Amino acid sequence: MKSSHQIAFALGLLALSLMGYDLALSQGEPRTYSNMGADRWEMDEEFPEDSLTFVRLKHRGRKWHTDFPKAETNFTARLQQLTSIQVSPVFKQLDIDDEGLFRHPFAFMSNIEGIEFSRAEAENLRKYLSNGGFVMMDDMWGDDMWDDIESAMKDVFPDIEPVELDIEHPIFNAVFKLDYLPQVPSHDAAEYWMDRNIDNHYEIKLRGSPDPDELDEPHYRAWFDQKGRMMMLACHNTDLADGWEEEDYKPWFFEKYAEKLCFPMGINIVFYALTH
Repeated sequence: MKSSHQIAFALGLLALSLMGYDLALSQGEPRTYSNMGADRWEMDEEFPEDSLTFVRLKHRGRKWHTDFPKAETNFTARLQQLTSIQVSPVFKQLDIDDEGLFRHPFAFMSNIEGIEFSRAEAENLRKYLSNGGFVMMDDMWGDDMWDDIESAMKDVFPDIEPVELDIEHPIFNAVFKLDYLPQVPSHDAAEYWMDRNIDNHYEIKLRGSPDPDELDEPHYRAWFDQKGRMMMLACHNTDLADGWEEEDYKPWFFEKYAEKLCFPMGINIVFYALTH
């Protein structure tokens, strides 16, 4: 699946990493999304296809559209702003069994509670991942949601077990160096903890929700092919895309989560996916 488009994305991100770029979103521009809202950029007319299109997969779990569309709007804008690659200002939502998926090297899934794959979806996803595609999963909390995706992935790769990543894995240092596994709560949970002066970074325990000891430790688990290439990454007990969506929520949330963790980790994942 290494197309000329994928190579172009990778070279652009590689140029960024080699420059030793430091994430400073305030440099030369306001620190919020407000100056970028309706003003999307124009594509290079000479190379209209050499661009990264952000693809979200529509799954049969509870809320495939969580954080949509603002997460896409903000994240693609930051990719365009902070990297030298050309990013499409238009993002897509595709069914998992859509053949159009094979035109895109990177895809995203959110909030996979209750997820199941049909036979057609499992076969298409297996083919996509085995042939060079990459899927990032985000916003899953507690043991039940992890059990959902682990069970569903058995229909895709019955003989492949997910591997727990630690901070030494290159994906956490692909472009921006992270010193710990990013854990990001939803913006409302973050404000709940801040108002009480409690340094927690997980979702609020409500009636019927998991115990805190299921939520307070982030996990990054990956499925690898036989050659050791990462095909899928599940970001568990964290919500990176909420930091994309809510970057303009309040200045402290932007500085503490969106700028420091969510955008750097998202860019790291895209870079790693397109260069391995």
